[in-house]
Amino acid sequence: MGLGDAILVWLAIGFIVIVGGGAYAAVHIGSWMAGLPTPPGHPIDLIAGLVKGKVIWPDQATVVVVVMAGLVLALAAVVFWAWRKGASKRARVDKAARYLGRGKNLTAFSEKGAQATADRLGVAGKPGIVVGKVVSTGQTFIQSWEDLSLDIWGPRTGKSTSRVMPAILDAPGAVVSTSNKRDVVDGTRGVRAATAPVWVFDPQKIAQEEPDWWWNPLSYVTDEEKAYKLTQHFSVGSRVPGSKPDAYFDPKAEDILSSYFLAAALGDLPITQVYFWVTEQVSQEPIEILKEHDYELQYRGLESTLKLADKQRDGIFGTAEKMIQCLKSRNTLRWVAPTGGATVAQDARRQFNPHAFAASQETIYILSKEGAGSAAPLTTALTVAIAEAMEERAERSGGRLPKPALFALDELANVVRWAGLPDQFSHYGSKGLIVMGILQSWSQGVELWGEANMRKIWSAANVKVYGGGVAEEGFLRALSDLIGDYSYTNVSISSGKSGSSRSRQEGKERIFDVSNLAELDRGRAVVLASGAPATLVRTMPWYTGAHKEAVEASIKQYSPRPEEEAVPAAAAAGSNPWVTG
Repeated sequence: MGLGDAILVWLAIGFIVIVGGGAYAAVHIGSWMAGLPTPPGHPIDLIAGLVKGKVIWPDQATVVVVVMAGLVLALAAVVFWAWRKGASKRARVDKAARYLGRGKNLTAFSEKGAQATADRLGVAGKPGIVVGKVVSTGQTFIQSWEDLSLDIWGPRTGKSTSRVMPAILDAPGAVVSTSNKRDVVDGTRGVRAATAPVWVFDPQKIAQEEPDWWWNPLSYVTDEEKAYKLTQHFSVGSRVPGSKPDAYFDPKAEDILSSYFLAAALGDLPITQVYFWVTEQVSQEPIEILKEHDYELQYRGLESTLKLADKQRDGIFGTAEKMIQCLKSRNTLRWVAPTGGATVAQDARRQFNPHAFAASQETIYILSKEGAGSAAPLTTALTVAIAEAMEERAERSGGRLPKPALFALDELANVVRWAGLPDQFSHYGSKGLIVMGILQSWSQGVELWGEANMRKIWSAANVKVYGGGVAEEGFLRALSDLIGDYSYTNVSISSGKSGSSRSRQEGKERIFDVSNLAELDRGRAVVLASGAPATLVRTMPWYTGAHKEAVEASIKQYSPRPEEEAVPAAAAAGSNPWVTG
């Protein structure tokens, strides 16, 4: 007997129960209303009496039948309406939710579990970052304040509205937000400013912010190791995605840049001086500064480079100049160098201090975009400087920050090309640095870190979120494997001359195949969390939460778009004008 036959059997049983039970009730109620003797109580005797005419069917019983039929139809209409309304909210993939994480399997990521973690860490306020509502049960899936996450969402899938903004709004401590758009800034800065000051680092005029403050990248350089790290940010950030460094010229260029950064920092000079030294090639000033501060290996290395043949030296300095191309941008320099001919000490503007920021509940928005003139080397350097300042504060505070700091790193492979993140990622959670790394595809991470390091950071993430919109078959197939299969049993009954027989057949099917994941409905996300089965969640954009009015007020205050333009934008988006990728 197949599934269709079983459904027909149950429909028939239901029909008999409803019709027979309704008639039984109608004749008893009608007889009572008509003042007739009580009909037989046994159904068979009642039917026999009605057929033989021994039991009278009064007119009142017909009225009761009509009333009951009306009530049944009304109830059916309500049930159908409720089903249709629920169906409109159900996504195509929701039927798979019953095979995925639910209930006790997600205890550590429930509100109760996340609150227990927050209490243990001494964090007041929200117990964690809401990832979404579990489709099968409606329970809230929460990323706690010691869980690090890696998200992969394709373009225009709602990662800003559903992941980045809610996390920033609920963060209990300092926040570092990176993006290549202004939507997150406009929507959250008003809320964050109510708690502590807000900084917006906008060297490419994405948010049209004016530089009433500045950050000196050379303040990060306290020794030769920090100088080398700063150089790495310029080297990686200036490289075209997918290109490979030259085995000779790139290391040599990094070596001279590292020495120049160190010399400029020791001489209390602006970072623009490094560009002048690189283009001049023959300047003795950095050598003299390094010699004065006893950095013998560095100044002797510079002397050796300057003595190379012209062709070799031109290749090295040409590569170095390419790495610091972003310093040629006049707007960029207003954010990282003194203005109006002032020295580092004379610039009257506020100067950003990563160590002071690490001890605060302030927020900094770091904006940049890929392509020509990208400020990615500087945005990366600033992000890393803040992270290292927070690490130092954590060590001084017993190994963990008193309040967790959130690093919402949207557009991680473009805005913050942090080459060393895979090596740092695994221990950040224990120090209270909650990193949310967000990529548009698996291949973005591979271009930046390489396949091995991409796998490393993927494995180290306690919470992995896939929000759809990706068409990379290899990644989707691996994700399908991680989600796994569900088991089923088919029971078939066959009849013949010798009698009937029953057979059982066990089988397995993929919960999500590649096409399901490639076409994942908007508003749904697949979550892979440590110690829990894969889970399908309904995303929770900011406009469904408690901060809705505050965010709308912030957008109204800071968005450059006239309010009347937001209405057609909302219609085009289908829901909210700030539903962005």
